[in-house]
Amino acid sequence: MRHLLTLFLLLIVISGCGTNEAKQTTLTVAAASSLSDAMKELSAKYEEEHPDTDITLNLASSGVLANQIKQGAPIDVFLSASEDHFTELVKDDLIEPELHTNLLSNKLVLITNEPTSVTGWDDLLSNSIGRIAIGTPETVPAGAYAKEALESMKMIDKLHDQLIFGKDVRQVLTYVETGNADAGIVYKTDYLTSNKVSLVAEAPLDTYSSITYPAGVVEDGREEAQSFFTFLQSEQAMTIFKKYGFQGKK
Repeated sequence: MRHLLTLFLLLIVISGCGTNEAKQTTLTVAAASSLSDAMKELSAKYEEEHPDTDITLNLASSGVLANQIKQGAPIDVFLSASEDHFTELVKDDLIEPELHTNLLSNKLVLITNEPTSVTGWDDLLSNSIGRIAIGTPETVPAGAYAKEALESMKMIDKLHDQLIFGKDVRQVLTYVETGNADAGIVYKTDYLTSNKVSLVAEAPLDTYSSITYPAGVVEDGREEAQSFFTFLQSEQAMTIFKKYGFQGKK
């Protein structure tokens, strides 16, 4: 009987150890919509290398995600397409002081669906162009950059009535793909994800602010968040980001 009791207790201990080893951690990573494809691949790669961690992606416009963090949403890591939205969180002590960096950069481009007579930015003013899609400037960084570029090129007032607004940059891309807009302004990386649109031209670099993607660990995020944040800066991660057209922040 004593031997049976000892064996029973041993089985309980072994079972308990197995449960601890199988314990999973779930990290919630909030990322700008323009990072969707890259982040899905990166998350899968990280989970493969860290089988005890599950990554839940929260993909939306940077402004929406920043507001969620301000309201206390359980987010561990934030990748923004807007320095302004990210800086607000840093100032509000909602990002860990030593755990944030400017991670990536991008470019702004004009796209259209085929067939089209648009060959350059000036053609947006022609009578053949109807609706032009951009992100909502107040919440979508790509929209804010688009508005800035159109203002710099002295076009914003002339095109005001033709603009339609997307809730994020991927919706802008969809508007152009489906013909709901004749043209749109998106990140170069978004254009590269689609075979249904044509690249007309890159926006002149002197017409809009540098597009920077800050990343950081949210205050009070899980301990494992630092590991994922470090992974995002690795050579392996940068190779995946570049695959989708992003550039490392110089």
